[in-house]
Amino acid sequence: MIATNKRPRGRRWAAAVTPIVGLLLVVVLAAPALAYKEVSNPVFDGAYNPNGVFIQDGSYVMNVGEVQINITNWGLIGSTYSSTRPWSDAPSCQWPAGSGNEYLWAAGLWVGGVVLGERLVSSGGAGSEIYPLPEVEHTIYEAMGGRIMRPAGNTAASGKRLPDPQPDDDDDDLVDEEVIDGFDDDGDGLVDEDFAQIGNQMMVLTNYDNTRLAREIFADHTPMNLKIVQTTFQWENDLVDDFVGFDYAITNEGVTNIEKVYIGFFADSDIGPRGVAGAAEDDMAGSWPEEHGSVGLVRGSDGEFAPVQVGYMYDASESDLLDGFFGIVFLGHDVDPTGARAPTNVGMRTFQSFSGGSSFEQGGDPSNDDEAYQLLSAVRDEWDNDTVTGKQGDFRFLVSAGPFANLPAGETLNFQVAMVVGSGLTGLLQNCAEAWLTYNGIWIDQIVSVDLVEGGTLNPGQNGRETMLCREDFPENIYRNFRPDYMDTTCVNAEWLIGQPAVSDEDMFTYEVDGRTKTCAMFNMDNCFECARQLGDPCTPMDFIEERWTCNKPDSQNKNACTGVDGNETQINWLVGMAPPAPGLRLWPTDSRVHVFWDDKSEVTEDIRLGRIDFESYRIWRADNWDRPFGSSEENGPESSLWQMVAEFDVVNNYVNIRQTGNTTVRDTLPLGANTGLDGLMYTPRVLTDARYDGLAEAMQSVVDADTGGFLRSRPTLRLPDSTPDPRYEVLLPWESNPAVLDTFFAAAARPAGEDVVGKDATRYYEYIDREVHNGFLYFYSVTATDHALTRENSDAPLQVTGPGLSGDPGSSFGNTTPGASAQSAEERERFGVNIYVYPNPATRDALAEYQQMLPNGEDPTGVRVTFTNLPMSLNTISIYTVSGDLVQTISHDGTTGSGQVSWNLMSRNLQEVVSGVYLYAVQSVDERFEDFIGKFVVIR
Repeated sequence: MIATNKRPRGRRWAAAVTPIVGLLLVVVLAAPALAYKEVSNPVFDGAYNPNGVFIQDGSYVMNVGEVQINITNWGLIGSTYSSTRPWSDAPSCQWPAGSGNEYLWAAGLWVGGVVLGERLVSSGGAGSEIYPLPEVEHTIYEAMGGRIMRPAGNTAASGKRLPDPQPDDDDDDLVDEEVIDGFDDDGDGLVDEDFAQIGNQMMVLTNYDNTRLAREIFADHTPMNLKIVQTTFQWENDLVDDFVGFDYAITNEGVTNIEKVYIGFFADSDIGPRGVAGAAEDDMAGSWPEEHGSVGLVRGSDGEFAPVQVGYMYDASESDLLDGFFGIVFLGHDVDPTGARAPTNVGMRTFQSFSGGSSFEQGGDPSNDDEAYQLLSAVRDEWDNDTVTGKQGDFRFLVSAGPFANLPAGETLNFQVAMVVGSGLTGLLQNCAEAWLTYNGIWIDQIVSVDLVEGGTLNPGQNGRETMLCREDFPENIYRNFRPDYMDTTCVNAEWLIGQPAVSDEDMFTYEVDGRTKTCAMFNMDNCFECARQLGDPCTPMDFIEERWTCNKPDSQNKNACTGVDGNETQINWLVGMAPPAPGLRLWPTDSRVHVFWDDKSEVTEDIRLGRIDFESYRIWRADNWDRPFGSSEENGPESSLWQMVAEFDVVNNYVNIRQTGNTTVRDTLPLGANTGLDGLMYTPRVLTDARYDGLAEAMQSVVDADTGGFLRSRPTLRLPDSTPDPRYEVLLPWESNPAVLDTFFAAAARPAGEDVVGKDATRYYEYIDREVHNGFLYFYSVTATDHALTRENSDAPLQVTGPGLSGDPGSSFGNTTPGASAQSAEERERFGVNIYVYPNPATRDALAEYQQMLPNGEDPTGVRVTFTNLPMSLNTISIYTVSGDLVQTISHDGTTGSGQVSWNLMSRNLQEVVSGVYLYAVQSVDERFEDFIGKFVVIR
């Protein structure tokens, strides 16, 4: 297998260190017959999908950050936004979120290899050759907060991961053994019960390159029998919300080895605002750093340098110019320190740009696998230069990594990449550095102690040695010649290296690997990388000779950028500090009011890095004046500039401010925030005291008390798969028809912790009433949480609060609602009379614009509306006529829900916009206590 030393230039692992074995192993297998996965001819370009697994409606969007990207489960990344496909209204790669400014038309993974002497490429993108299988399980799985959100139903799935102190969600002594795919991957009878939640939002899908559908669409496609698991991640924090991370696991499911493998990422940007013609014709392409094939260094937010190699595109339009740069940055892939099986370090093999309309020989798109493979495998001398000013065009670009000498049958190749957007090249590079820091994650101490061969114990992960290599996996003469501090020899002098200490018996310890006890030692595989991060430039042999690199010095005071120090030998990738998760949110609109309700999830969730609760405050946000820019939607939310904080409520606490006065250290204890407290917001759900549900609290408590192991994370399903009642929950059947009520009673039930009993806290609820709203207008609301900073004064001191910390982003979790008049009851009608009217009236062009006019879309072709208000509490029909009596439109309204208003978009029943004129309307109610009402309004266009 290829090196798995848990470095950013190697595979990602979430458990303890795995030794590197078989670096030079080459497996030769017999040539197979071609294998296919069965897919029964779905309708590729249509909205109707008989298989039910192809996501074609643009409903899966990475949308908790500032970059919104459409994800499909059939190889396309983006939404081909200027086309008229069912998915094209979704954000393609929109930045900032909700702005309507697009930085990608289509992108996809490319995998090239040689099978039985033939050069093959399986590609994603707009013309994808990789698809899901026809089972309903082969959809996209979205997870947030350690729970699977879509598809709904699997309430037992759980996503804790290291460094959480209890990452084994199902207590089977395995950690994160499940890939979210709807199947029982480990044979324990449970599905997706123990996965690793990464980021605020995570999507997982599985594709194959050997479906019959691919051959039906592309007759010349020859598959390599690949299974491709794609996982995408996004974060909400301002520092890390300008990129989306992608993690690929590419498995050879055939019986023939794939040789000379290259992995690439293709992008066709077409940068420009939606709705503007010619966006594809003025793109510029380039790569950084300027020295082709080298790695650049960009100072990150941690103060150290991050390695960056990025291919990018930007806009060169003479009008409607966008200032963003779109880039694809490589973060990780499998490596081999010897270079025999894989590159020695993570990096780009090549950067290739090409344009539409030209032949391949003239710099155009490849037309077959051989040409595509030429691009993937191009040598450094064929690295394309940046587009020259004035030569903008309809460019695409490809970046690749490799070669990986051999992908044997049954083995998996791992690859990590990010799509990044930033303001100008400088902003792009800064965000690339943050993407790398996020992928690089943290190092933790998983192996506390090992027994040394010559006696004594060792806590692995000292003096820069982060990787375990075992003697049994190498020829003895090779292993004995390893220099533990300098395993990366690309930046050191060979003669000088001979004089450095080789691995000795004093370094060795015993360790069990896959049930076998081996003799191992710790090694520094990334000394050149550490040195570059410390010094800010690629290191030379003199930097080591003159000891400017200090990671291997036990008494060094500069351990910045060092791995394998302080006993930390296990890397956790894709980890960054995050604010507490957003609470559950519910909105209740009333007359000129919006009631905002939320739960206490933010207060009871531990910080994954610290292993403790660090909640500080709730912030209530509202976004007004949204006009639905092209490519945006209510589901994906407004642009970030529209969010405004309307209130904040925090816990009562203090923080310690440490300052120096001369030689004296002064510790000031100061209030942290306004210290409003949360008690004034407390809310008791009405259903808990509703007489209709008498007995439910006791019944639910008996169910909660019986769940001593804490396996129920939410209200249990009351029936078995065959629809018969589950005997364990029969006491709840009288309220079966009220699932929302059952949810509330389950959340409100508590179970004290005790011996062999996992505790359960009762959920607390809060309410905030926003009175600064207008009827008929659409408002977005979000409740986010902040935490406080916790630091130690020294390594032996306890954590203490030292100031404000991170805050959640309102764009990551929100709802929307429209306040309006309540429906008029029969008693109110009798007492106060009729008060039905239309607004705005007259509906002039200016009045319609002021009444939150939207940009039109497919579901709302006008973007304007008038509203009928104070309607009866009944099922109502509103008939609209011209003054000559012609029926224009009929609108249904259900006032029994309590809502007393309904809007009309000025479209006739013939799907034409109405013209200026006087219109009559009649309101007729099913409830005979409400007499028919006739009114009129005026439209002036």
